[in-house]
This record gives sequence, structure tokens and C-alpha cells, in this order.
Amino acid sequence: MPNHPEDDWTRPIPRAPRGSGGRRDPGDGREDWQDTADYGRGYPESGYQESDYDPYPDGDDRTRELPVGRATAADYGYAEEDYADERWVEREYAEEPVAPPRRDPRGPGGPGGRPPRPRRRRRYALRRFMAVLLLLVLAYVGSMIWAVTSVWNSIDRVDATPTGSARPEGGSGSNFLLVGTDSRENLSREERNDLVTGHAEGSRADTLMLLHLPDSGDPVLVSIPRDSYVEIPGNGSNKINAAYSIGGPPLLVDTVEQSTGLRVDGYLEIGFGGFVEVVATVGGVEMCLDEPVVDEKTRLDLPAGCQHLEGAQALNYVRMRYSDPRGDLGRVERQREFLAALTKEMATPGTVLLPWRLKDVGTATGSAMALGEDTSMWETGRMALAMRSIAKGEGQSLTVPIGDANYSTHVGSSVLWDEAKAAELFEALRTGEPLSIEP
Repeated sequence: MPNHPEDDWTRPIPRAPRGSGGRRDPGDGREDWQDTADYGRGYPESGYQESDYDPYPDGDDRTRELPVGRATAADYGYAEEDYADERWVEREYAEEPVAPPRRDPRGPGGPGGRPPRPRRRRRYALRRFMAVLLLLVLAYVGSMIWAVTSVWNSIDRVDATPTGSARPEGGSGSNFLLVGTDSRENLSREERNDLVTGHAEGSRADTLMLLHLPDSGDPVLVSIPRDSYVEIPGNGSNKINAAYSIGGPPLLVDTVEQSTGLRVDGYLEIGFGGFVEVVATVGGVEMCLDEPVVDEKTRLDLPAGCQHLEGAQALNYVRMRYSDPRGDLGRVERQREFLAALTKEMATPGTVLLPWRLKDVGTATGSAMALGEDTSMWETGRMALAMRSIAKGEGQSLTVPIGDANYSTHVGSSVLWDEAKAAELFEALRTGEPLSIEP
């Protein structure tokens, strides 16, 4: 910018004080300033002359607007050609504020558009979903625990621990004795007539099975004919089911242990009434018969083919032996087949995975059974899983090797084991060796 001493640009422009409006006195043509000391500092009131400073030499006293953009010579009242040889320093004036761009009402963020979804909202939605899922899982686990606890509490307990001191040592795997009794204790007279169970008092072991769970591999279910002629500890030789009548579950377990050389780790029994109730709870069991079955003693009359067995039909099917040419040996095979089919019906996903269904079926089954006092919940669960495997065909089912199915004794016709083959079978189970006995 050129320097002109005659123009003092550092002095402020005087302005009219509030209230006067900067009006002139029409009498003398001069500006009537109320207090000249308030304008132009450095000019005493007595020494100030209007000719010393005239901000508007052309007589125009209108307020100038501040220039916008870059300063030029014309902004200061000079012509460009008067200072052609001078170099003006361009300075920036304050620019006017730029208005923000207008948003499209139909675009994102507009009043008529959809605001963009922040990522944080997506994270919150995922967290809510995971929280709800966790609550559902906890509720399901809690309901399953409730169902299993209800089933476990519905099972009765019996003392099945042998009193003898010469029990076999534990071997490979675990062994559980499954007993079906002919107890009619919970049946009314009408039910006994309908089921054709007779009216005999007391209880006898009508079905005996030894379930072996190896440390590795498939389970083995061994049927023991109830008329097996064995030594009953302290009572001489007799049919094996007589041990239950003489000394109950403890003596029966002791007899099985002494006859097989296997230590029994758990005990489970079920009576006639409980068996019928369990079958009714699952809605019957489907059995496929190769030939018609007719038994006059139990009034059983079944056609050949697949059919559902319930109530008296199911019970008498597994008990029938007089019309079977194989007698007790044919009966134990039917019992294993029916037990596998019953377990398959009870182990369906609709029963096992639904807590309320599991409770209904489990409590009905549990109330019909009795467990040994030393049999734990873990062992009971293992038995159930093993029976499920056998029902699926993954295990082995067989009968103790027989030497004579009609052996004459002082207690009547009995079943005599093949001592050599039976010993080989039980030794393989005790040591965990593969079985060489054909089912």
C-alpha cells in the first residue's frame, strides 16, 4: 500500500453519538457534534476544526459498506493510474459465511428420506439377540434338570446288596442285574383277571438279564433263564428264581455273582403292574411276528405281521412259554426283543428332548421300577443309554449257553448250563476280551 503522509489513515472515523443521528444544523451548514472530544482522540475540543478532517470530501455522508474480497486502490478512493508504479499489497477481507448445501428431501438424512443406520445399533441388536438366546438356553437346561430330578425322585429304592463276604472282585467294565418279577402286589382282582396273571401271593423273579457295559465297545445283554439250576448260597441247589423268593434282591444278586463270577454293580427291577403301565405310557410297542401266536393259558391270540401290543397282550407275550416249543429259551429271546422295542419307543427325540414329555414318561416308568440303594443316578443313566444302543442294534444280545433245557432235578424240570461255554462267556466279560459265543 502507498504511503501518503497527508492522509492520516490511522485516525478513526468519527461517528454520530447515539441520540443525535449525525444530523447537521440547518442554520450554519456545519455538523453539530455534541461532544467533539468523543471523536478523534488526540484532538482537544478547542483545537478541532472541521477542515482538519473531512471523511466525506464529496459531500456524501452515507455509511460505506465494507468491501468483500481483495482490497484495491479504488477501495481507498484513488484511481488505478495514479499509483500504477506502486505495488499494492492485497489483503483478504472477511468473507461472507457460506451457506451449507441444501439436502435433498428424498435423500438420506432428509425429512422425507431414511436416516442412515449406525453400526452401533447393529451391535446392540446382536447383543440383545445373544442375551435372549442365552436366557432360552438357561430356561431349557433348567427345565431338563427339573424333569430328570422329578423322574429320579419317583423311583423306589430296595436293598440289593449281598450279605456274603466272598463277593467277586471287580473286573473290566460294569455289570447290572435287570429283574422282572411276577409281583401282583399293586394289581386289583379285576386287573389280575384281565391280565391273566393268576392270584399267587409273594414275588418271584420271572425275568433275569445281566447287562454288561465294557470300558470300551458295545454293551452286552445276557439272558439268564429263570429255571437255571444253580447253587444258592446257604440254601443248596435250586432254580435261580427261588433265590428271590427265599432272600429277596440281596440273595438273588449274591446267587448271580457266585454263579457267573461277575461282580454286580447295580440293580433294577420291575413288576407286572409297572410293566403294563410303562407300555401304556409310551402308547404301546410295535412287534413284528413271523408266525401267529396262540396261547390258551394266557388267552393270547396274535396274528402274524407287525402290530402294536398293549396291556395284557404285551405282558402275556413276554411271559408266554407253554405254547412255545422252545419253552423258557424262546421266552427269554422274546423278552430281550420286547425290551429293546420298548426302550426304542421311550428314547424317541419327542420324549427325550421335551422336558414335559420326559417328565411324564419318566415318572410313569420310575414309579413302576425299583433301584438298588447303591445304584447311582449316573449308573442308571448308563443303563438307559446302553439299552438304547442295544435297541438300535449296536450291542449284543444272547443267552447263557445251555447244556440241557429239560434237566430233571428234585425241584422239577430245570435248565442246565453248558459249564465250559458259560465259564468262557463270563471270563470274557470279566476281562474285556472279545466274545466267542454266538448270540
